[in-house]
Amino acid sequence: MKCIMLGSFLLIASTAALAQDLSGAYCVVTESEWAQCLELRHGGECRIVTQFWDPTEGSGPRNNMTRKETPCRYEVNGDLVSLAYEGRTEVMKAAVYDWAQFAGQGWSPGLELVNPTYERGWLDPRVYWKEPKDALRLDADPH
Repeated sequence: MKCIMLGSFLLIASTAALAQDLSGAYCVVTESEWAQCLELRHGGECRIVTQFWDPTEGSGPRNNMTRKETPCRYEVNGDLVSLAYEGRTEVMKAAVYDWAQFAGQGWSPGLELVNPTYERGWLDPRVYWKEPKDALRLDADPH
């Protein structure tokens, strides 16, 4: 009986740990000449990757692309992610978000700032969608 209880406890503990694993890339959907992604790695290491390029016609090549990588650290507490970078700390909420905010249909996991204070060069106040967003798409509202 003790073995069954211990096995159940370890299974529950490992399931909780897996639920807390938010590692991966999260990107903002944009329609302009910039992109930003958060890359969360195991162990609390992360980086913010921001790219800018010259305007293009349609889906042409990105000319004069500038890429900035900002190292950061993150910590997960429940569904909140504290992201520390360049002397600043931002808190993001991990949840499943509705694609309606960019005229799409479906829901996908992502991160969104809890108290956005957008300043050029810092994090965007929109949802950072877990990549690959389309592959993680849910057809029904998970709430």
